Amino acid sequence: MFTEKQPVNTWQDSAPQEYGFYSNVNPTVDHPRWSQATERRIGEFLKRKTLMFNGYADQVASMYTGLDLKKNY
Repeated sequence: MFTEKQPVNTWQDSAPQEYGFYSNVNPTVDHPRWSQATERRIGEFLKRKTLMFNGYADQVASMYTGLDLKKNY
């Protein structure tokens, strides 16, 4: 359901300067304290490259059309 205002989640409430609304969808923009370029998936030992939109580009990329994913990391 769409809302007029984005609801605040736990991460944004505890550290609003660190968790932008588009966090984790753009691996080319680092978090203020760590790189988002690689990730370690549950059950795997080695890290792998993080995929744009966490690998769901076909399903969700259209929802981000026109948004600056670097500005809003």
